[in-house]
Amino acid sequence: MPPSPTTTTTTPQPFHFKIDIYTDTVCPFSHLGFLSLTTAVSSFSPPTPVTFSLTYHPYILYPNSRPSSRKLGAALTYIYSSHTRTTSILTHLDNLASTYNIKFNWEGMTGNSRDSHRLILLAQSRFQASPSQQNLRRFMSRLYQASFQRGRDISSRQTLAELGVEAGLFGTVDKGLEWLDSGALGEEVDKECEKAKREIGVRAVPSYVVNEQYVVGGMQDPVVWLSLFDKIMRQPTSQLQGGGEQKGGQLGRREEHGGNCRVVAVENDT
Repeated sequence: MPPSPTTTTTTPQPFHFKIDIYTDTVCPFSHLGFLSLTTAVSSFSPPTPVTFSLTYHPYILYPNSRPSSRKLGAALTYIYSSHTRTTSILTHLDNLASTYNIKFNWEGMTGNSRDSHRLILLAQSRFQASPSQQNLRRFMSRLYQASFQRGRDISSRQTLAELGVEAGLFGTVDKGLEWLDSGALGEEVDKECEKAKREIGVRAVPSYVVNEQYVVGGMQDPVVWLSLFDKIMRQPTSQLQGGGEQKGGQLGRREEHGGNCRVVAVENDT
């Protein structure tokens, strides 16, 4: 009797979401955007397998400011032009934060965020290769929490060195300070900031580019992200290949806009 034909089951290739995130560590909407996006990524469960890779890109809101130059809450006055509007924005942010069971601390010092972006690039070089990116996600969570919940000054190299030790980037705080004082990855941060403005068209943070086609401006609710993920997966394959069409310096497809922080020309602090 001839053997029965063997039935082989082909496992479908995972659908991959590549998300480029333009962020600043002194923008509270970037922190909320991080919480929203990672919540959506963790809860998205379509019938076919999916994978995600998140890449963080620098965008500096206070390019001329010194480190440790003002309190976080006061710094937002420079973004929103007036104390009256800032008070309203802080109340709005506090309400948004409560939906994620966190509480903002506006009393911590802050300033130029360039060094924190150098540390993010270092963390990505160490952690991004991991399929789950859990270490990178934990590092970003630790950085945002330090800035917005724990009142720590992430424009301070001492603070950054301590956070680097906590994340396993440095063996000791002194090693972390030595790396930060070396200026390593500073040019890369500057080039990425310039590229974000000139080539991608970023004008505020957080901003996101999904699969090099869909631009999402501002912090979004997880429901918006889940809807977008589903929409992208339903697109014909021919529309999902290659990069997005360039229009006026920005990628062609644009989605919802939410809360964000815009760059400001802060005077040099004395």
